[in-house]
Amino acid sequence: MTIRFVVWLCLGVFVFCPGSLIASELSFGTELGGNLRYVWRGLALSDGPVLQPSAWVSLAGFTLTPWANFAFREGDAPTGFNELDFTLDYSRDISNLTVNPSFSVYLYPNQADAPPTGELALALSYPVGPVSIFTDHSVDLIATPGAYFGDAGLSFETELIPNLTVGASAHAGWASARFNEANFEVNHAALNVAGADLALTWSPGGRFYLRPHVAFSSLLDAELRAATERPWNVTAGLAVGREF
Repeated sequence: MTIRFVVWLCLGVFVFCPGSLIASELSFGTELGGNLRYVWRGLALSDGPVLQPSAWVSLAGFTLTPWANFAFREGDAPTGFNELDFTLDYSRDISNLTVNPSFSVYLYPNQADAPPTGELALALSYPVGPVSIFTDHSVDLIATPGAYFGDAGLSFETELIPNLTVGASAHAGWASARFNEANFEVNHAALNVAGADLALTWSPGGRFYLRPHVAFSSLLDAELRAATERPWNVTAGLAVGREF
């Protein structure tokens, strides 16, 4: 039922999205991020540092984002560019609720055991006082149809001094048996992971920014923890970007 809800609600927002392209303004940007480790939904996908370049272009509430992962360590086979993603999303505010459906295509160059796939996702966010409540839901449509992952949490952002903001979030994520079978070889649904992150964003004039950040995550389910060498992860990195 949850998976069907995600699919139909995403399609509904895409189809009935409002707005005129004539009144919209084109914007774009680029970012180069470096991280000590690539961690995805509580699962460490690299043992060493990675570079993660991305770019985006936005118009009429739609944003197209290509993103790539570059691995350095020999154990993170294959080294070099081993992932390339493309995401198209649409963002709309309904009163104070931000609704953000998206579709992502994931490609894995030179990885014969990692077929390309695609996910339909829905993100919701609602401000409550100084924090925002958020929840995200994703379902695979291609390589592992029906594999579902969701999370929910709280986020906070404020300006410390002019041009310097701090942001933090805490979240917990859960997944279907199909998702856990594909990624952990554990065939049951579970409350998978809990995590938190902290970031500082410095914008020294113009639209250039620097963002150092740190993140922690820990697998919660006993069988998932036993299925991986890294049941918990701490990683840090720096992103450098420019908006135009």
